[in-house]
Amino acid sequence: MSNMLESLRQLASRELGVAEAELDSNANFAALGLDSLMLVDFMFAVEDQYLIQIDHDTAMKTPTLAGLATLVEQLVAAQPQLAGRGTPVVA
Repeated sequence: MSNMLESLRQLASRELGVAEAELDSNANFAALGLDSLMLVDFMFAVEDQYLIQIDHDTAMKTPTLAGLATLVEQLVAAQPQLAGRGTPVVA
């Protein structure tokens, strides 16, 4: 599991109030219990953490934690000032 995916799983666990072990990284966001408002809040939290802008339509092409991790990795890598920063630990 990538560091990015692990970080997003930790964040989703906090947002949903469920154990990280209960999260299926390949499950649709709705199946994880993220309703539309929670999903918006979650996306804002991810954007704030990684200092990126996530296009909603692009994110919804693969609406899973694994898909989002791939997208966030691409967005971070596209920003040279962030690429060397590494994946922060989510507390």
